[in-house]
Amino acid sequence: MLDICQNQSLSDLLRRRKRLHEVEARYYINQLVLGMQYVHQKNVIHRDLKLGNLFLDGKMVLKIGDFGLAA
Repeated sequence: MLDICQNQSLSDLLRRRKRLHEVEARYYINQLVLGMQYVHQKNVIHRDLKLGNLFLDGKMVLKIGDFGLAA
């Protein structure tokens, strides 16, 4: 399923705002860890995690994208 991520990527957010507050960073890191746990449970390795591949939906929920190099 493909989601529309209206708020672009975490890289775009950082470029616009220059920095995140500690609470925001913890929020996104927690979502990233939960997402990677799910991906690893499905026996998938992403192999290209970077801010440009972490997208934000309309509710600022982190979505992991670009599984082109995944194994």
